[in-house]
Amino acid sequence: MVQNHLSRIASPKSWNVSRKTSKWIARPMPGPHPLNGSFTLSFLLRDLLEYAKTIKEIKKVLNEGNILVDGVVRKEHRFPVGLMDIVEVPKLNESYRIIYDKNGKFILTLMKKDEGKLKLLRLIRKTIIRGGKLQLTFHDGRNILEDKFSGGVGDSVLFDLHSKKVSKILNLEKGSLVYLSGGSHIGSLAKVKEVLKSKDLQQPKVLVEIDGNEYITLMKYAFVLGKTKPEINLEVKK
Repeated sequence: MVQNHLSRIASPKSWNVSRKTSKWIARPMPGPHPLNGSFTLSFLLRDLLEYAKTIKEIKKVLNEGNILVDGVVRKEHRFPVGLMDIVEVPKLNESYRIIYDKNGKFILTLMKKDEGKLKLLRLIRKTIIRGGKLQLTFHDGRNILEDKFSGGVGDSVLFDLHSKKVSKILNLEKGSLVYLSGGSHIGSLAKVKEVLKSKDLQQPKVLVEIDGNEYITLMKYAFVLGKTKPEINLEVKK
């Protein structure tokens, strides 16, 4: 049985929390993101947005339906949110996207109005199911059925949370602008120089350029943002 809490000292490194102020912290419930790639709504409201100080205040905010995740009202304070999720606070007319900073800590980026409800998803699996349809599985656990899809594993898509459809495919290819979600250069913007072919059972890799220097990183860390400029805003909330 999964516990509802975990030791602050043992909490994921991506959580920017004080680890010695108290012993326990709420543990994310099973959901769209793994434990080491997510944090709770209580952490979001208390530590990142600073809209509440106690669990009682947090539950009141959530129970009133004030927080939406990817367009859906969430009332469970342990609900997990993670990379590229969109958090909305309708009463304050605020929308945020979750990313990592260059220290690997979760931070918020303020979304622009012209971005609407477009969520960036990375394709991790593409399979043919009964009936000949394509089942697309993305990094946040989302599954979408399509008749045709020209993209491949490693590509990103802009997903419209209103229509529940893919609005644009962003291919991982030479010259693409990517955001790195892991490795030594986590949180950095990079330009793809080459998509490297994997050998044997090795994980696919890409050669990227950051500030004039070239590095090799795992393909699973590369979120395609666009060809020449980002399709989404990455301005960090101050």
